[in-house]
Amino acid sequence: MPPTDKTKTIRLITCENIVEAHFIKNRLNNEGIDCFLTNEYFTNLLPNYFYIFGSGVQVFVFESDFENSREVVKDKLQPQKAEQICPVCGSTDILPGLGSHKFIMGFNVLLAILVGVPIGNVHAGYYCKKCKEDIL
Repeated sequence: MPPTDKTKTIRLITCENIVEAHFIKNRLNNEGIDCFLTNEYFTNLLPNYFYIFGSGVQVFVFESDFENSREVVKDKLQPQKAEQICPVCGSTDILPGLGSHKFIMGFNVLLAILVGVPIGNVHAGYYCKKCKEDIL
């Protein structure tokens, strides 16, 4: 494999807020890994639209530093989580998303954009793929 130079960048992680993104950036900089942030202003101006418009503060690193940076922030990339079980059917086929409320949430977001009224935090939850039940 030919050596990579510092011209191509790769998105390492997308953070929900600017504080978390700067925390990760400082961890990478302390290890000697150059990185930069994008979407800071959009996420600060419209924090309620995370997960909907693909916003969030993105941390980019150079391709040559990608593997090292994954090691530095592996606790953020692969958080420890327990396996979820559907309380209705007992299935472990749980997926993240808006579940059965996709249409309603999409309509509310569109209405909020057109009218200019904030709708509050819209976060994806989980739903069971087997019984289609929403899980909080």
